[in-house]
Amino acid sequence: MYLRRDNILSKQITKLIILGSMLLLIIPSVVLILGWKWQPTDHPLGGISTLWIADSAAKPWGAVTVIVFLALLFIALKLKRHHFIQLAVIIIVTLSIGQLIKVAVKNTVKEPRPYVVWVSENLHISAEDFYQVSRPERAQLLQNGLVNSSVIPEWQLQYWKAETGYAFPSGHSLFSATLALFVFVLFMLCRHYFLASLGLLWGIDVTVGRIVLGMHWASDVIVGILISTVLVWCAFKVIERRLLLKS
Repeated sequence: MYLRRDNILSKQITKLIILGSMLLLIIPSVVLILGWKWQPTDHPLGGISTLWIADSAAKPWGAVTVIVFLALLFIALKLKRHHFIQLAVIIIVTLSIGQLIKVAVKNTVKEPRPYVVWVSENLHISAEDFYQVSRPERAQLLQNGLVNSSVIPEWQLQYWKAETGYAFPSGHSLFSATLALFVFVLFMLCRHYFLASLGLLWGIDVTVGRIVLGMHWASDVIVGILISTVLVWCAFKVIERRLLLKS
């Protein structure tokens, strides 16, 4: 498949990006509108499988996810090799830019994670004090306070101990939404609707899981998705110019 550089295709790509973004935004937007607040439970929705899905959008498994999706795209798109290499580079660079933006914003806004707020309220450790100490010390605070908790499963505690940074925006959501939008648009253009849906469902699972696991507020996820939408739209402008794709 080759993408055609013309106004009709450009508009089609924009519509698909907007559609994909809207589908990704539905659940976190409903959570935000309803004012739902994360609370700990000994049986988180989805259980440990939610954690596994989240790990597919983080180091090191995120790299495996990218490779799998790129392999599927290579098979489905039937691009010339040098065009596909350009496409792969653009996707990887876009993902990398998103993560750089995430780091910069997190370290500027410094918003505490939902589970940190809960810990501070229930274990008498202020969120400010929690983030004042080093990451290993944060992990130790969680271990000391939650090791015998009746509502926090051991696997979730271990996950929290490894993820003690700030919340806003959601890096997992930014990564997964970016990759999911690329996959969704490209597979839709070549009429591989099942694979397009699969990629988008993966993105939805990751973003919703971040809320379920107490790692992010709905607003963190929403902003991550919106940033990814802008990045993907810009990336497709580059793709249209460089690859001369024809449908």
